[in-house]
Amino acid sequence: MSTVTHESLEHTGVGSQRPLLRRIVLVLAAFAVAGASAGLLWERLWEPPTGLTYQGRWFLEPAGPDVSFEGIALFVLIAFPLGLLLGVLAGLWRHHETATLLAVLVGAGLAGVVMYAVGSSLGPADPQALAAGQPDYTELPGGLGLTAPDPDRVPWHSTALVAFPAGAMTGLVGTYLLGSRGFASRSRG
Repeated sequence: MSTVTHESLEHTGVGSQRPLLRRIVLVLAAFAVAGASAGLLWERLWEPPTGLTYQGRWFLEPAGPDVSFEGIALFVLIAFPLGLLLGVLAGLWRHHETATLLAVLVGAGLAGVVMYAVGSSLGPADPQALAAGQPDYTELPGGLGLTAPDPDRVPWHSTALVAFPAGAMTGLVGTYLLGSRGFASRSRG
């Protein structure tokens, strides 16, 4: 019976994959934690709009796209710069650029979903669901979602979910393109 040693694992390539796997796990974990933190921040900074119930439905009061768009705009204003920062940080690690790019893309998508899940679960419940059992003209706060609070809309069907990946890819690609020449001091000779 043979024993597996550290040297034999490195010789077969298993040991050389550990830094790559560690990097992928760290990138995914960093994005997941950032997404959860961003979701908490999103919910804390957002002020729910109020609305009224009428015939079992909830209506935003005052109505208007500016009021219903605040939660979506705040999501993008938090997600894009945070994704940008994490993309730049991931891009500072050299070697295994393709694996890093894929990990950042998957991690950023995961972060956007986690941000939405955390923020919306901490915010008020869906007012359309609550309006069904309420008498007319009952005031209810709006729910935190990424779409207008219309009764037939799914609250997470929104292109705002691409803000995290868009920021992360911008930061990562910018870091790769600028690389050593963008931030290094240039000789003046």
